[in-house]
Amino acid sequence: MIRKKISRIYLLIWMWLSISVTFLKADNLNTLHQINCFSMETLEDSTLWEGLAGTFFGKQENRFIMAGGSAFPGGKPWQDGIKHFSDQVFVFEQLPDGSFSKVYQGNDLPVPLAEGSYATLPGGLLCVGGLTPDGITGKSWLLAYSGSGITVTEYPSLPVPVKNSTATVIGSKVYLVGGELADGTSTDQFLVLDLSNPTKGWEKLPNFPVPISGATLTSQQDGEEVALFSFGGRARRTAGEATIFYASVYHFRPSLNRWTQKGDIQHDKDTSVSLAMATASAVGGSHVLLYGGDTGHIFNQVEKAVREGNTAKRDSLWIHHTGFHNKILIYNTITDTWFEAGETVNPPVAVTSDVSDGKNVYIASGEIRPGVRSPLITQLYYTSQPSFGWINYLVLILYFGGMLLMGFYFMKRNENTEDFFKASGRIPWWAAGISIFATTLSAITFLSIPAKTYATDWRMLVFNICIILIVPVVIRYFLPFFTRFRLGTAYEYLEKRFNRTTRWLASALFVVFMVSRIAIVLFLPALALNAVTGFDIYLSIVVMGLVTIIYSTSGGMEAVVWGDVIQGFILVFGALAAFVLMVMGIDGGLGEFWHTSIEFHKFRTFDFRFDFTQPVFWVVLIGGVANSLITYTSDQSIVQRYMSTKDEKSTSRSIWLNGILSVPVTILFFLIGTGLFAFYKDNPASMMVTNPNIDSVFPQFIVSEMPVGFAGLLIAAIFAAAMSTLSSNINSSAAVLTSDFYQTIFPKSTFSSQLKMARWSGLLCGLLGMGMALMLATWNIASLWDQFNTFLGLLTSGMGALFILGIFFPRVGAGAALVGVITGLFLLLIIKEHTPLSFLLYGFIGVSVSILIAWLSSFLLPNKKEIKGYTWKGMQKE
Repeated sequence: MIRKKISRIYLLIWMWLSISVTFLKADNLNTLHQINCFSMETLEDSTLWEGLAGTFFGKQENRFIMAGGSAFPGGKPWQDGIKHFSDQVFVFEQLPDGSFSKVYQGNDLPVPLAEGSYATLPGGLLCVGGLTPDGITGKSWLLAYSGSGITVTEYPSLPVPVKNSTATVIGSKVYLVGGELADGTSTDQFLVLDLSNPTKGWEKLPNFPVPISGATLTSQQDGEEVALFSFGGRARRTAGEATIFYASVYHFRPSLNRWTQKGDIQHDKDTSVSLAMATASAVGGSHVLLYGGDTGHIFNQVEKAVREGNTAKRDSLWIHHTGFHNKILIYNTITDTWFEAGETVNPPVAVTSDVSDGKNVYIASGEIRPGVRSPLITQLYYTSQPSFGWINYLVLILYFGGMLLMGFYFMKRNENTEDFFKASGRIPWWAAGISIFATTLSAITFLSIPAKTYATDWRMLVFNICIILIVPVVIRYFLPFFTRFRLGTAYEYLEKRFNRTTRWLASALFVVFMVSRIAIVLFLPALALNAVTGFDIYLSIVVMGLVTIIYSTSGGMEAVVWGDVIQGFILVFGALAAFVLMVMGIDGGLGEFWHTSIEFHKFRTFDFRFDFTQPVFWVVLIGGVANSLITYTSDQSIVQRYMSTKDEKSTSRSIWLNGILSVPVTILFFLIGTGLFAFYKDNPASMMVTNPNIDSVFPQFIVSEMPVGFAGLLIAAIFAAAMSTLSSNINSSAAVLTSDFYQTIFPKSTFSSQLKMARWSGLLCGLLGMGMALMLATWNIASLWDQFNTFLGLLTSGMGALFILGIFFPRVGAGAALVGVITGLFLLLIIKEHTPLSFLLYGFIGVSVSILIAWLSSFLLPNKKEIKGYTWKGMQKE
């Protein structure tokens, strides 16, 4: 009967798909807005009516600080005008209509100053080096607005005074590149100032690849970490030599401590453009906006005229200057591609300054042409125009409605906790296997693994397929303990083997981990849907959480398992469809996909370096085996499936089915990530500039590139991925709270009260996870996959160690086991906070240390409890 119902559901899905593909794909466009926030013509000082160039510009909390700069108020250069340097500091706040209001103006700079580098710090605006009326300086000052005035704090001076250097911030470190020396030549210096210990001063790092000044430096995610990107610049190597203008892009990853050259700045795929004195601003999770700048064409002609002593030609070039670069360019830091995003609405500028908050870019004044300044402060920002459409929403509504109906259908079959938590053994082995597979194939897999592979390569593949290596171990050594003793939960074994305190500790750790996992798998698809459709992230979390809570607490284990079966098929079919359409969208199809992937080393799987801070082969293998062993031996949401089949043989077949399914499906999701890279490498303008993080890349492709209806089904698949895990987490958490706590505290409770407790505890865990997900929505997490595995290592390694100790180390008693687990947890916290060791090893380290300390402690705290076959040795005797 149940199989017939499922078959009908699939038939309806196929019919829906055959109709849906006739619709056009949804649009998802980038729209650039340019708003003039302020005009300096309104300032009191008439000498600055025209504006300033080479200012220092930053943000302190919700206020903007602009300091210094230069202008020609008494006459232009060809009129023998004198350059005026400003020592003024302005503070602005932005009004609700987007305009700026000046809240402070004063002569606070220690010296009149322009053309230095600057960085926004938590405490204010850092001004570094630059040009003064008396020459170039290496001094640095922090300007902070106190509410009534500016506080100036002197910071360490540069080793060599320079102007036209460029700086940016990563964490607590300020990085500075290049600069122009007093003789007009450029330097290749690369410096860092550690704000946590500024007394050390500016420290030298590996030299920049070429001498340079007038480059623009910014920080942005590169797929693995926040890195530095330097764009363009110019250089004069020796006095009197013509200035070289660069189109080069260089990338510096702090963990590797070296520069690498990327592709040149480009208008399109075939045309490079050299730029100096431009601004580069990080936007979204992986884009950089390049604005203004000088191509050097007229600059070099002026230089030649000066060398020849032809002042008439020089003045003519200045007067009839055609302006600076007017194209706004967007760079993707992961695919290393460019696209043109329109033109500046105001006259383009060079020698300007900017500040970015990741969504909005503010450009302060600048030089329109030699000697002429812009009076404007301009705001630039992107908005997307997603079109999810009513058909896609209808697909989602049908999916959510179907899940609720299924929960109510199975509700009547739950007469006691044996039905609610184990389905009284009614689940077929193949359904249990698919359910295990769907539970582990969460939204973290569906979204974060393609995102991780899009950003990096296949080094994590081994980590994700280690399940196939531990299946024989689980079946041989662990499964008998869960099936033959007919335990209520996995942790009931720990009481039989050790004591109740140990059981409760493991149960409590599991519940904390489950709530954390519920939060992450609720938040991830909600974030993705918000990024690509604009659907409210908080509403997504609430709707998905409530639907899952209702059907899992109503229908119990049967609703969870059969929901997983349906969701598992939706997931795999949706992933296959997405990959096919992805490759079809690449110019050149499968051949170009393969060529691009090989050229950019996207299939790199094995990295045999001995660097335990990176996902090298040894790290992913050791970490993958340890984490898989922990999950499949101590995770109640998985172990509960072992108890829902009719016998041990059926459970063994379900575990093998899960392991076999995991390998090709994992490869499929890695292919999707590589396909996303190849697709957006070929179609750079198709990616939303406003994507807040890399985890949104796959759902953005789904909504913007797939046919209407298909997009709805794939977004439903994302929800399915989350809900299959959520339902299992809620049901298993309820099982632990009911069996391990409620029934042990109230052993004479009735079946009715136990079932009521099961439903209420599931509701509680679901709501707690939902609340934590709403908190996560306010945080900025670069990769949720990394965050999930950090949770996994920290919170579950102790549980894995307890089962290994209980089964294989008869001499270890409860006291020694608890000492080992607590020591392992503390050591992991120390490692996390004070070492760069890869989080992938947390599980292995936690288990190993806990076992070692427990075994050593057993010599002081020997086991005095008669174990009666609750170890592997005892089981063999039976």
